[in-house]
Amino acid sequence: MKKWIAYCWLVALTLLSASTMAQEAEYQFGVRWSVNGLASSVDIQDIMLDFQGVPSEQNRMLPITQYVRNGRNALQFYAWPVPSAEPFEEQHELRLSIEYWEPGENPNIDAKTAFEVVMMPGVEDAKPEVVSINSAAPVQPRESGISWDQDYFKLTVPFNNRQPMPTWCWEEGDVLRDNEATRNSLAREYRRLHALFAAGDNEALLNAAATRTEELALASGTPEEYVRDRFSYDMYFDNPDVYQLDDLPDQPMTLNLAAGNRVAWLTEEGVNQPLRFKNITQEGRSAFISIYFIRRDGQWEICR
Repeated sequence: MKKWIAYCWLVALTLLSASTMAQEAEYQFGVRWSVNGLASSVDIQDIMLDFQGVPSEQNRMLPITQYVRNGRNALQFYAWPVPSAEPFEEQHELRLSIEYWEPGENPNIDAKTAFEVVMMPGVEDAKPEVVSINSAAPVQPRESGISWDQDYFKLTVPFNNRQPMPTWCWEEGDVLRDNEATRNSLAREYRRLHALFAAGDNEALLNAAATRTEELALASGTPEEYVRDRFSYDMYFDNPDVYQLDDLPDQPMTLNLAAGNRVAWLTEEGVNQPLRFKNITQEGRSAFISIYFIRRDGQWEICR
């Protein structure tokens, strides 16, 4: 169980840029959210951290240090009833907070709350409310910018970070155009990776994510070989009686851009990324390979 907890935190982390990763932040940050009986999605800088497309009772936290820059930042928290045409109920509640802790501390035990925002979307004329603020925390909410968009079921929470930060990979990519040429170029990179998955070439796949491995090892304080092993795809390749690689779709996929159009990924159905293994022992179950790209010096690069 401890290994799986460590793995989840490793996968959730992404990452210092190579040029600045020798710097260390004074505090690390996480986002905690909860919903009661709603589907939800949590983004930062419009990069998706988590998606739950069915109603659930959630109280979760994920690390976001690697997405926080000095100055202005923004969280996006989507929550909606299922089906979405149904109205919110009065008891529906969205809670969103930023937690922080010192490196080496256990965030599940030692994290402190910088601030917390609550939204009751089923209450008439309700507005988001900042219910707690720790003035000593390095991040503070931009209260005047906090908003709820009823049409898109979207709670936007901007905040300021006064702590100096490294320059992250998602800040360093080229600014991308939202057009067919970008989509087609990225689709070719997906096809290249899909061919490596089809060949069962774990080594080549991990080499393709060398920057991610190197940066995550430094960010998490663990050896590169440990991180590389945790990202290994051998579990899928060694169990062909359980996992079967899906084909890429024939039709054009949807281009998604975030972080000022510096981060890109493709989806085919809703938020589903196209690289996935079907679990042939459980009908309707698939393991999705989530990869987020930047383009630097004319080359696609795995950033997360």
